[in-house]
Formats: sequence, structure tokens, C-alpha cells
Amino acid sequence: MVRNGLANDPRDFQAAAVAATLETRLQSADSICQRFHIEPLMPQVNACADAMEKGDSVDVAVVGRFNTGKSSFLNSIIGRNLIPVAVLPLTTVVTRLRYGPADRAVVRYQDKTEREIPLGSLAEYVTEQHNPGNAKAVAIVDVETASLGPYRGICFVDTPGLGSVYIHNTRACTEWLPRVGVALLAVSIDHPLGEDDINLLKELAHHTPEVAILVTKADLVGTDEREQVVRFIAQQIQEVNDGNIQIFPFSIRPGFETFRNTMQNYLLGHVSQRHERIAQEIIRYKLRQLTASCREYLQVAVSAAQADEEARAELGKQIERERHDLTTVRNEIWLLSKDFKTRLRTEVLDKYLGHYRDLLAALAADLRPKMKRWRGHLRRTTEQFERWAGEALRAQLEPLSIEEGEELTRRHLNMAQASFSRVVRAFQDRLAKSIEQALRLTFTGAAFEASARQPQRPDVRVGRAFDIPFDELWFLIPMPLFRPLVNRYFLRLLPWEVEKNLYRLSDQWSVAIGRAIDDLAGQAQRFIREELDTIERLVAAAKNQRPEIEEALASLDGVNQTNGGAE
Repeated sequence: MVRNGLANDPRDFQAAAVAATLETRLQSADSICQRFHIEPLMPQVNACADAMEKGDSVDVAVVGRFNTGKSSFLNSIIGRNLIPVAVLPLTTVVTRLRYGPADRAVVRYQDKTEREIPLGSLAEYVTEQHNPGNAKAVAIVDVETASLGPYRGICFVDTPGLGSVYIHNTRACTEWLPRVGVALLAVSIDHPLGEDDINLLKELAHHTPEVAILVTKADLVGTDEREQVVRFIAQQIQEVNDGNIQIFPFSIRPGFETFRNTMQNYLLGHVSQRHERIAQEIIRYKLRQLTASCREYLQVAVSAAQADEEARAELGKQIERERHDLTTVRNEIWLLSKDFKTRLRTEVLDKYLGHYRDLLAALAADLRPKMKRWRGHLRRTTEQFERWAGEALRAQLEPLSIEEGEELTRRHLNMAQASFSRVVRAFQDRLAKSIEQALRLTFTGAAFEASARQPQRPDVRVGRAFDIPFDELWFLIPMPLFRPLVNRYFLRLLPWEVEKNLYRLSDQWSVAIGRAIDDLAGQAQRFIREELDTIERLVAAAKNQRPEIEEALASLDGVNQTNGGAE
């Protein structure tokens, strides 16, 4: 141990020296980013700081699309059903789980306050059902349990599913990615490694060298098919990742203990027993990525300072041309956004109205037997109908909203983000080409990572049964005589209620997804403007601040050389 600044074990001296050198590297990169306003790299700086603050604890984050069995996997590791599971998108905030001598859970809110809760209340804070849209403003939930005793040194992280209809869940996950330590990418064996998973693998490669693939629900197929899936995944990841990514088939079902033991051996032998070393490797990896990116920006400034006046002037003209063309870029993004929203509205309406007949038939079939059991005067009967209509429509529309809304949201936002990303990439390519022509320097630029806003839930509204308030005259209407007539009237109201709510549902999703598209468009525009501002500032300051820039670049190189032993 290290006490009063002294270590009584040589390994403690070495660990302290490594920690100090890594801290020096981070401070250097942070200082440079702030001094020269390299804003695109600040998320990486913060992620490195978080990793260092954890010390030798390793975050093992389970990431992937919703409904791939992430929470069920963690429950199997814990050995008890601690984390809520469900078929529909469930987890709404990030939950961290680690060993503790006693069971406890602490909710940490976005306003920095916190509250300890019983473990049995966990679902009230981390699930979409009880905390829709994270209305309770929970930042994160920390859980400690003695059940994780074998996994000391590991903090498991349960993340909301990507691709969920609830976009705030996707945002919660993507915002967590820079902090990832060890990443377990969960893919279901019946939907192995789609395009979203490939993109996530690429994103994870920016943040950690420790990535494994967890193939869940392995019990759904036979041995031969399971081996085919594993080979398919192995072939796919070779094209996007040069590292050695392990693939673990997994199932919580009885009879698949071998899979669970293999996964447990990986977590215990590779991660838990080596958590100090892995924690340092992850920090060094994040710092290498940060330093390389920081160096790239500074090199542009140094090269600009070293270039002759003609080259600097030409680059200045190119930058000014790009700034002048920002209006054209904004118009291109705006036209793309408008086109996406126009097509979106038509498709959403067609999707939901396509369910009209089946929905009407199901409601009518449910209403007929219930009306026969209703008793009382006209006002009471009307209240029973309106209560039934509200509950029945919600019961039918909410699953329908999830079913269709998830697909519509994911597909349209993916298309929009892909298109906006192409516009951003085209801008970066033009900027990189200008830099290369003027400075003979290769420049990549920061990665454009956007997150979308949250679509709204369906709003089911049932109007009054009677436009004319006949129910106010209930005492004048003999129900034994008029009940068949009233019941037929209720049945005739159903088509209008169904159509009205389908149109409302369609409109709500169109507006909500449209806002998310607009938000993505705005993020793309801001990213382009900030990237251009950063390069323009560096180039403009290059000549007058050349000594400072060269000193900053040398400090990055010097720290890397000094810390070569820590690599």
C-alpha cells in the first residue's frame, strides 16, 4: 500500500509511477484542447478523466440493441433476478452494479442529488414503464450486492438498448460509450450482427481495446446452426476490427451451463483477476486515441506556420470559401430534412391506418359481450362505455405504437443520420483536401456522432359518447326499452374513435420523429461550423502563436516518449 507518499512494495512504486505519467498525459492533452479551443475532443478528455478516477476498477458494459437479453445475462451473473426484464424496451437509464457487503441501491439524479432506495424499488427508476422518458431525471443508478463477491474489481454496466423506439434510451447508451472499459456487445442469435451492431463495433473501437461479443439466446438453435452463426459473426468482425474479439454463445436456459461457465471464466480469469492491469491498458488506449487526435489538430497549425505565404493564403481562401458555402450546406441539410419528413408523414399514416380493420374488429368483438353486462341508467352506461373505450384503445394502441413506431423511428432516423453524416463527411473531405493541397498534410477530423430526441408516447383520447347531452336526461330515458338502441349507437361510434386515434397516433409519431430529424440536422450544421471554426482559429493563430503551438506539440510527443514504459 502507499501511505504518506511512501510505498512499502516495489510494485506500489511502479503503479504510482504509471498513474502519475498517465495523469500527466491527460493534463497535457486537456490543457492543449482548452488553450487552443479544440472543442471536438473534449468528450474524449472527459472520458479519460472518468477512467482515471475509477482507478483500478474496470467497467464491464453490456451494450447492444434492445431485447437482446442484456439484463437477463447480468441477472445470471449476479445469480438472482435483480434487474427488471421484459419483452418490450425496458431499461431507460444506465445502471451500474458492483460488489458490496450489503445490498443497497443509490439513485443519482441529474441535479447532483442522490437518494438510497430499496433494491425492490429499482424498477421504479430504471424502467420505461415506471419512469417513462426518464421523467424522474435520473442520471445513473448504482447498485451494490454481495452476490457479486467473485467479481471484485469489476463494475457491471447495464445500458439501455440501442435502436429502441424510445430514443432517449439510445441517447443514454451512446453518451455512455466513451466511458466504456470492457465492452460486451450483446447480439441475439436469431438476429446476429446487423448493420447497427457493426457500426457500434466501430464506435467501441475508438474507446477500448477490450471488446467481446455475447451471442445471447443460443438455445433457440441447434448445434450446427449455432456454429454457423458464430462463424458468420467471426467473418463479419474481421472486416471491421483487426483485434482479437472473442465470441461467446450464451443462454440462461437449463442445459447450457457450459456456455455460462465459459463466460464466467472469461470474466473471472481475464478481467476480474487482472482488473488492475486491464484498467491501465484501457486508460492508455483512451489516451493514445486522444493524443493522436490532439496531435492531428496541432500539426495543421504547425504546418500552416511553416508553410510559405502563398500556401497559407490559398488555405485561407479555401476556408473562407467553405465558410461562404455554409449557407449552401445548411440548405442542403434543410432540404434533406424536409424530404425525409414529407416521406415520413405519408409512410407513418399508411402504416397505422393499415391496422384500422383489424383494430376495429378486435374492439367490436371485445365490446359486444361487455355491453350485455352493463347495468344502470343512461349516464352510468355512458360512463362505462367511455371508460372501456379509453382502456381498450390504450391496450390496443400502445403495443401497436411500439411495434410500428420502433421500426419507423429506427429506419427513418438511421436514414436521416446517414444522409447528414454524408454531408458532414463531404465537408470534411473537402477541408482535408484543402489542407493536404496547401500543407501536404493528411487530416481526418473529429468523428460526427449525433443523438436524436425522444419521440412521444401515443395520446389516446376518447370523446364524449353523445354530442347532445342525452345522458344528462337519463331520468327521462327508460334503459330497458332503449338499451339495444344505445348499444348499437356505441358500436357505431367505434369506427370514428379508432380512425381518430390512429390519425392522432400517426400525427404524433410524424411530429416526434420529424423533430428528431430536425435535431439531427441541427447537430450536423453545428458540427460543421465548429470543425471549421477550430481549423480556422488554429491556422489564423499559427504564425503568431507558432512557438506555443510547437511547444504544445512537443509536449505531447515528449510525454509519450517519457511514458514509453507505461505503454
